[in-house]
Amino acid sequence: MGPTKVIVKGDALYDAQTGKLIHNGLATPEARQEYANHHYIVLPEVDRAGRQWELDGQPVYCLRGTRYETLNEQQRHLARCPDCGGMGIRTEEVMAERDCIRCTRCGHEFDSRLEMMES
Repeated sequence: MGPTKVIVKGDALYDAQTGKLIHNGLATPEARQEYANHHYIVLPEVDRAGRQWELDGQPVYCLRGTRYETLNEQQRHLARCPDCGGMGIRTEEVMAERDCIRCTRCGHEFDSRLEMMES
């Protein structure tokens, strides 16, 4: 059992499972993040342009810093694109020496292990 997953509609936060209003009057992304930092909720991931990550039509949430999952708790190996902040998904080709990730927004390919070592 993790934090409550929320969705953003206008300036309000709603429970993603039940649709119940959690809090309103949060007009900016910074205000929403500040509220989330002080309550046991998790916001959907967004890219640098503010577009929400979606996987199979569901918002994607980041739990514990590295674990990404959807509303139905489906876990996937995802990573944030270093260029646009979009959702990177592991490519289907299996390579022993590389863990190739491709961004769904900009198409940038990167190696998640190499990105972690450089940061």
